[in-house]
Amino acid sequence: MLSATGPTLSMTTYGVRFETSHLSLEAIARGKVRPSRAILFVDDEGLFNNPTKGIERLMKRGLELKLVENFGPHTKYYPFLELVDDFERPHATGDDDHIYPKWWLKKLSTSIEQEPGYLHAFRAHCIRLNEEGTEALPYLEWGPGITEKPTNLNFYTSSMGEIYSPDFLRAAKQRGREFLDCCPKNDDLWLTSLAIQQNVPISVVEGINRTFPAIPASQQLTLEATNVFGGYNDVQIRETFTEEILSKLRELEHQHGFR
Repeated sequence: MLSATGPTLSMTTYGVRFETSHLSLEAIARGKVRPSRAILFVDDEGLFNNPTKGIERLMKRGLELKLVENFGPHTKYYPFLELVDDFERPHATGDDDHIYPKWWLKKLSTSIEQEPGYLHAFRAHCIRLNEEGTEALPYLEWGPGITEKPTNLNFYTSSMGEIYSPDFLRAAKQRGREFLDCCPKNDDLWLTSLAIQQNVPISVVEGINRTFPAIPASQQLTLEATNVFGGYNDVQIRETFTEEILSKLRELEHQHGFR
């Protein structure tokens, strides 16, 4: 499932989703662009010691299965930052509960080759602030991401896939585990906030907000009910969006005619 020239790739899986996680990886492996390194992180020793037949087949073709500390949704990318001393190529992440098209990694790879200064994602929402500009509106009131051009008003949705430049990876590595203090259950929020602070605009790949098919059985376990519908996203956003970030967002809203 590997190639010498592709970006690196990581995912995480847990619980019943482990049984179907190979489907997401196989979907990526059939693409014309394949990863140069592919890692599946698990935090459960029982899963690590008993890989499914699907995972075993992928391991014979180069997949690495690694037992790591539990960082919640951050487990898909953060152990990779600690595992690697420096970053020589872009790094893509996806979720274990979607079937990605054959062109998934190719479009991500092409996007960052053409525009290495952006964070590229297949789906985003548009951050909106309250009338006073003192805090973000509730997450459920945000609209679709801005597709016409890259912007730091975009809040990317990592379940559809994204790719990061080596420079961005270095910046994220330098910040370490700070996310545990403000947004332990939202990796999208943490990395979006880093992109704002680092002045790395978020670009929607090909200007199209996409949704890829979900694996039905895997949807039994999801953070959506707690984060989105339970309002925990809004709590974490308030903890993560500093005055520095809010100031940048207010200026961007002015530029886009929202304020």
